[in-house]
Amino acid sequence: MVDRLVNSEVNARRVANVEQCFGKMAQPLNLFGRVLVGEGVLVKMCRKKPKQRQFFLFNDILVYGNIVISKKRYNKQRIIPLEHVQLEDLLDDGAMKNGWVVKTPAKSFAVYAATPTEKKEWMIHIERCVSDLLEKGNKRPATEHAAVWIPDGDFCLCSFVEFTKLFSSHSIDVISLHSSTKLPVIHD
Repeated sequence: MVDRLVNSEVNARRVANVEQCFGKMAQPLNLFGRVLVGEGVLVKMCRKKPKQRQFFLFNDILVYGNIVISKKRYNKQRIIPLEHVQLEDLLDDGAMKNGWVVKTPAKSFAVYAATPTEKKEWMIHIERCVSDLLEKGNKRPATEHAAVWIPDGDFCLCSFVEFTKLFSSHSIDVISLHSSTKLPVIHD
């Protein structure tokens, strides 16, 4: 399907429409050989909380941005080259269902589709585009990826650890004995 859309008038119009929705400050997307494979709204796990983002899958890049006006205006365009993308399935966890992780060397993040079918379609199409791109370019997939963001409300960087004092001739050092869910305690 992708091959018959390459350099077609229909594809050129679709790509031009996406460019127009991102505005003049965005990077141009209309390149020779680039095909818009699909688009849709996914929930992206961001630093503070999950947020809806508009995603566009091309045969060589994944583009997403903030939704200003649905199907008309987007901002904060982000472009991810597919040759570096690897996907990881996520199990459903409470309200967060139909998710997967998009992993790249520069940035990794979780996204969630509205339905299991939509999730499956996105993952199949992304993996197919990545596979085709690597095959055509005779390249290998990336082996190192950035860590995935965990929302601030879901994770605390300070672990609660019980401490005790260790006396030495020059100083008093505080040493962690073991992890605990209790508040930190210093024994005398």
